[in-house]
Amino acid sequence: MVPSNVHVQLVEKPTDPLAVALTGGDISLLPVLARAMIKPIALQIGDMYTATDENGKLVGFQAWVPPGRLLFNTYESISSNCKEEQRKLGFEDYLSQLSDEAKSYCPQALGKDFPHAIDVLAGMDQTELNTYWCNFNFVAEDWWQKGISKAMTELAYRKAKANGWTMALATTHIRNVDIYKRLGFELKGLRDFPSPWNVWQAWIYVWKTKED
Repeated sequence: MVPSNVHVQLVEKPTDPLAVALTGGDISLLPVLARAMIKPIALQIGDMYTATDENGKLVGFQAWVPPGRLLFNTYESISSNCKEEQRKLGFEDYLSQLSDEAKSYCPQALGKDFPHAIDVLAGMDQTELNTYWCNFNFVAEDWWQKGISKAMTELAYRKAKANGWTMALATTHIRNVDIYKRLGFELKGLRDFPSPWNVWQAWIYVWKTKED
């Protein structure tokens, strides 16, 4: 099961511009969006790597989806192609609470614009589908710069390396740009995405484990 405090940690300080765009500016919906994304990965399609302190409290986690699987199973439109099982785990609830403007924007952004930009920058087709894709990399602020993200990434790398998978991810916060370079990823490029509420940015990274 997904740790009960994961979504609490995620919305503790929601400053990410993408979070603003995908909630239509209503940050109170961020826990709903987080649950809609984390549950399918943890319970159906992906791998969860967690970090806990000596008391068992969650201090960090990563969520990865192996090649051949895809969060919401989207190629063109999240709302029309999302697998029924995944929708029932929270995506329908999330969509129902969005404003009309956000309901129109979110599927377009996540289902078309973002995947297309990833493919162009990464230089491959259907990057999210064909790589070991990291959807979440979270470390509680009190545990930053303590090697938590590196340790979890090393676990993911071992699995990717053993299977010959390319690893890939995107970050939407500038503070993470150098972090992923130090972890071993190659920065492939940056893309700006306009929304009715702001302009958010995404940096795309790839790690071809076969070349190591």
